[in-house]
Amino acid sequence: MSTPRRRDAPHRAAGLSASHHAPALRAAGLSASHHAPGLGVPESEHMLRHRWWARLRRRWRATGADLPRGDPLPAHPAPMEGYLWRFTDPVGGRVLLLACGVNHHPRRPWTTVVAAAHPGGLVRSASVEGTGADTTAYRIAAHPAIELTRDRLRARVGDEVDLRCALRPYHTWPPRRFLHGSGVFSLVPGLDHYWHPHLFGATVEGTVRLRDRTWDLAGCQVYAEKSWGRGFPRAWWWGQAHGFDRQDLCVAFAGGLLGRGRLTVPVGGLVVGIGGRTVSLVPPGAWVRARVGDGSWHVSGRSPRYQIEMTGTAAGDRPLRLPVPLLDPYRFGHSLQHLSGRLEVRIRRDGRLLYAGTSHLAGLETGGV
Repeated sequence: MSTPRRRDAPHRAAGLSASHHAPALRAAGLSASHHAPGLGVPESEHMLRHRWWARLRRRWRATGADLPRGDPLPAHPAPMEGYLWRFTDPVGGRVLLLACGVNHHPRRPWTTVVAAAHPGGLVRSASVEGTGADTTAYRIAAHPAIELTRDRLRARVGDEVDLRCALRPYHTWPPRRFLHGSGVFSLVPGLDHYWHPHLFGATVEGTVRLRDRTWDLAGCQVYAEKSWGRGFPRAWWWGQAHGFDRQDLCVAFAGGLLGRGRLTVPVGGLVVGIGGRTVSLVPPGAWVRARVGDGSWHVSGRSPRYQIEMTGTAAGDRPLRLPVPLLDPYRFGHSLQHLSGRLEVRIRRDGRLLYAGTSHLAGLETGGV
């Protein structure tokens, strides 16, 4: 039996010594003679490098940026992080929106949960001290307002909204994709806003109580996204829809004015989940344009393979005013959102029409702070 070859540590293979890493280790609060907690023996160089890398990664994510193929769902924690779920019942013509804003204020962190429903126009919100947002997993525990894990969601908004459900995702953002929903912007630290749509289909079991009514959520189509950054853009637009004549179709778009002063520019993207595929069009890999105003949303995107157009209209319904948490504790702006707008979608692949259809249960939003 052959003796396994001993693999030298990378710094030895390169002719380096542990002292070569001393400046970097000191910058991370470590040293080559650091001892394992509670033990009387020095940590191995592998453990030191692992801890050093973990600290650098945490500091990098705190800027809002992510590494390639990184998981953006755990808290970064950026000053502001937003979580959103949308449940669409095409048969009953119902929509439930649940949004959670986590504010990592240095002296007074706080969490806000907003629920809105159609029909009926119910809007309720509640805020609690603290965040309970996990930096290592997709998890929030801000009791009693919200409790989130990867497969369960519980929210209680005042005395009139009580949501309890289990989710079994079957269409998510491709986990091995090089970049997340913001494209190359996900690699840039310190931006005002990042956007990551991550759930396009799931089996749901559970109920939501809205005042004196209880909805069974079984059969609903489910969408979820996360956003984060230094705060909401000065102006933004957003839309999402299920409820097409294809059960496997989910679409979403988002955009806003990003930057500072003369460098402020409109930036947007769109994503389509269809037939198990996830098509994301964001600059600079795709050309994306939006025209929003007077109760209409027109967003188009073009890449070498795909051409996608979305046209939304408010359909005459009055928009709901949804609270938008600002960075200062317990201060709010607002957005205007239609829960049952009309959204026409046309998708071409390689010049051939892949789908054309309409949803009458689209979420269409504009906002500004």
